Amino acid sequence: MTDSLYSAVSGFLHTSMFEPFTWGHLVFTVLVLSATYLLRRVVVNQLLRILSHLASKTQTQADDLLLEAIRIPAQVGVVVLAAWWVVLVLPTSEFPTFERVFGEFLRVAVIVLVTWTAVRSVKVLSYLIRGAMSLKERIIDDRLMPFVEQILRIILILMGFVMVLQEFGYDPSGLIAGLGLGGLAFALAAKDTLANFFGSMMILTDKPFQAGDYIEFKGIEGTVEMIGFRSTLVRQMDRTVVQIPNSLLASDPVRNFTRRESRRILFTVAITYECTPAMLRAALEALREIVKNDPGVTPEEPVVRFSKFGESSLDIMVHCYAATKVWAEWLAVQEHLMLAVYERFRELGIPFAYPAMVVHMADDKLKDPAREKESMAFLERLRARAVSVEPAGE
Repeated sequence: MTDSLYSAVSGFLHTSMFEPFTWGHLVFTVLVLSATYLLRRVVVNQLLRILSHLASKTQTQADDLLLEAIRIPAQVGVVVLAAWWVVLVLPTSEFPTFERVFGEFLRVAVIVLVTWTAVRSVKVLSYLIRGAMSLKERIIDDRLMPFVEQILRIILILMGFVMVLQEFGYDPSGLIAGLGLGGLAFALAAKDTLANFFGSMMILTDKPFQAGDYIEFKGIEGTVEMIGFRSTLVRQMDRTVVQIPNSLLASDPVRNFTRRESRRILFTVAITYECTPAMLRAALEALREIVKNDPGVTPEEPVVRFSKFGESSLDIMVHCYAATKVWAEWLAVQEHLMLAVYERFRELGIPFAYPAMVVHMADDKLKDPAREKESMAFLERLRARAVSVEPAGE
């Protein structure tokens, strides 16, 4: 009974469906395709699920990203492998053209799968680069990484395309040469655009400033709102927005006020010429005491010096640093200092100077006998002092 059943099944499988294929070939194909479906939907997914569970227990996300990158290409790869197995078993030697075409298709499919997997794995490389750069104060900015990822994807796709052309017997050297000439022409036509683009690369890597920093560039002063791939937007104090090409920002000096540790306070206190030397010394001591005792000023030694004989005042320079980087807080510290100076000078009776001019008439000076007598006495004192200092032997 069993032998007869086996003979019947074997005879059916070896029965010609159409030359040179038999019903056995059809059954084998159906079984392989069914097994492929189960392998792709069950085995591959289950295996990847187990690997994902193991990867979730690690501290890094690189393995999770890698598994996600190979998930779909692995499923497609199982289908390609099954098709190769089916064609390998079937008597395709009777059809040499089909064998040749299928062989080329198989090689192209492998190239496409490898390229596809590499393109999807760019996120893994990006994650590793971000992790390495975080140890070096994130040299490559997060805004630059998406662009780097796109460049890597384009390079990988072009490499896969060239390999496919080689599989079909085409020489890609002519295409590469044409692309080189076209790229040169494009570079010449878009010189300014490329200069701004590479300028943005330098800004994003060197980081002379970031969004939110307060900068000054060639008389343009304001807060950086956005750093684009062509230009940077700066909002000035009057709330207008200025667009500055990145090529200029990358080649010329930029002052970044946000990165300073403190803000400088510099002002001049002017007192009248009627003040005596004692009053001037008292003013200097009072100013040094006020600056040193102000909590909003850094502990760095301030500079308070009698600096200039002005046209209508004796000028005292006050130089120190406010312990803040915020503009409004700096103004508050400076205001507190100036109010303290004003109150102390009122207490000491030291008068502040203001622009004034005293006009003396020449005729009045000549007719003033008291002034002339005082001048003659001053000259006599000078002559007497000169005689007293002469050597005795002369």
